[in-house]
Amino acid sequence: MRGLIPLVAAAATLAAPSAAAASSIVRVTIGRPARDVPQLRALGLDVTEAVRHGSADVVITSRAELRRLRAAGYAYRTVVPSVEAANARARAADRMRARAASPLTSGRTEYRHYDDYVRELGALVAAHPGLVRPVTLPERTVLGEPIIGVEIAKDVNRSDDGRPVYVVMGEHHAREWPSGEVAMEFVLDLARGYGTDARITSLLDRERVDVLPVINVDGFKISREDVAADAAYADTANAGALKRKNCEADTPGEGPLPCQDRSGVDLNRNYGAFWGGDGASLDYVDDDYRGAGPWSEPETQAVHEFSQHLQITGLETLHNYAGLVLRPPGFAALGTAPDEARLKELGDAMGRVTGYTSEHGYELYDVTGATEDWNYTAQGTFGYTIELGGSDFQDPYQSGVVDQYLGTPGTATAGLGVREALLLAGEQAADPADHAIVAGSAPPGRVLRLHKDFTTPTSPVCPIGLGPEATCPQALAPLRLDDMLDTTMVVPADGRFTWHVGPSTRPWEHRAGRQEAWMLTCETPEGQVLETQAVTVWRGETATVDLACDGSAPASAPKVSETPPDPASVAFEERLSELTAGAPAGARLTAGDVLTTREETVRRDGVLRVAVRVRGTTLHAVSALLRARDGRVLARGQMAQLRGRGRIVMALPHGLRAGRYRVALRGFAPNGAPMAASLRVVVRR
Repeated sequence: MRGLIPLVAAAATLAAPSAAAASSIVRVTIGRPARDVPQLRALGLDVTEAVRHGSADVVITSRAELRRLRAAGYAYRTVVPSVEAANARARAADRMRARAASPLTSGRTEYRHYDDYVRELGALVAAHPGLVRPVTLPERTVLGEPIIGVEIAKDVNRSDDGRPVYVVMGEHHAREWPSGEVAMEFVLDLARGYGTDARITSLLDRERVDVLPVINVDGFKISREDVAADAAYADTANAGALKRKNCEADTPGEGPLPCQDRSGVDLNRNYGAFWGGDGASLDYVDDDYRGAGPWSEPETQAVHEFSQHLQITGLETLHNYAGLVLRPPGFAALGTAPDEARLKELGDAMGRVTGYTSEHGYELYDVTGATEDWNYTAQGTFGYTIELGGSDFQDPYQSGVVDQYLGTPGTATAGLGVREALLLAGEQAADPADHAIVAGSAPPGRVLRLHKDFTTPTSPVCPIGLGPEATCPQALAPLRLDDMLDTTMVVPADGRFTWHVGPSTRPWEHRAGRQEAWMLTCETPEGQVLETQAVTVWRGETATVDLACDGSAPASAPKVSETPPDPASVAFEERLSELTAGAPAGARLTAGDVLTTREETVRRDGVLRVAVRVRGTTLHAVSALLRARDGRVLARGQMAQLRGRGRIVMALPHGLRAGRYRVALRGFAPNGAPMAASLRVVVRR
């Protein structure tokens, strides 16, 4: 689908970092994200994923951007005065920690460079033959780099086992370094744990796990090496450590330029399903530019083509730093997904073990053309975006990677974190309650193929492809993109096969009352079709079909039955129930309605004391956040356990000015259920 804009191939020139103007991060006070985030983006501002109730973090690269922000009437405060200086401090902290290994499987204390990923992935394959094999996506990047990863599973080179596939991806956005680190640590954990950790061993016995740590290879190289743009292109280029997009040349004039001087495309707005709608810009200089067309970028084409030929039942795409678990769909106009109850259950469980907020994708802000929306729409895949927590795109390694992956010490997530969330999602992907099975008999060595043709809709777009400043002279309408799924397996030596697959009917079609079928063919290894069957099967069902594959007997219709509970998934289902259980009946956390005090009292004591009470249970890891009216966190306090009454003390060495504030309280019941309360604080002169 490339060629929508003529390009002149150019290799990236990795120049030394130059002295560029400092970037900062400001926290903008907003009302409703659905209204204000598009308005901020329309001002040409780089709105990060850290959008909360009442605020949005924005990357500022010039005084002109601040002037536009003020002129539009937005209040803001600076939270990171210089991203460059913050990154320098973070890297210095990483070097200090490098004296001792981290608790990660790799022991790492510093962010990887791209060559580190290549070397470690290759070493993993070499060290674990039969368990790990290399994966290279079918298309190369804009600059011709392969997109690589690994597949890990018991007897990984078999082609006759029909196991489901679970995919974990990092680094769609170049500046989000922790996302690639977490993906890499996860696959290292899986390799180390197979054969020694019962949970990991069971997982890799039952499914294949494909891990792709860096999707945006070109962009990551520019970001990780902090390659700045030439001053002549500073207004349009997407470069330096904060580079987000890929290395696409968006105009003919950018074709001869190196990557750091090009504007690029946001890969997570370029996938075909619902491409071109709200939450994706038409303007190529914007950080959420959607691209010239759906799947216009080789990186998204690569992921799409890769996915078309796998039965993917679970998918996680990693980002940072909003601290969220986002489930489909990505934009509000679609409403809730047909599988909302089950998607929410797993999302809430992952939110609990990470300490992140679980919500619909559109509750952050509308996004169209996102990765997992295609997988869910086309394959029925349970796909999520996990936004790692933190305070910046490239936090110190300890807080940005180690604490996110393993859970933060001293909190309810300790020993859990994103590692536990990824394991839970992997166990869901292996659970046949959430996908379909096609099983039966056929001659050994025959090739079975499941195929389906359909069209994938974009959002309503102008059919003649105008730019952002033009008005479309025709009615907006969705494009219908020709699409397909095509997967194969070889019949085992005993002539019996079990194939874990996605439901034959796509979720939105199923909700509309329509039915779709897989076309199952039996073929010779050379591709000659010997028999064809239409198979219609839904989640939690097994379609049984016996194939002669020689044309000697009339085909009998598949028999569809409910798939019996999977004994290997019992522990997962129990864990899911535990993690989504509510607080004990009658339990309640309270702190009164209003706490009134005086400036002089807080200044003299240097603390604010909040009386709390819990009824009906005991809480652990109780925390308190004192926030200003604009959402700023002014003080924190915590207590290890609360039984009955207690006090949380928050240090305020500089006192507290007269005004109104709010304290948010949170603790965890013995079953892990979170409990929350809030308290208004009034400080008088």
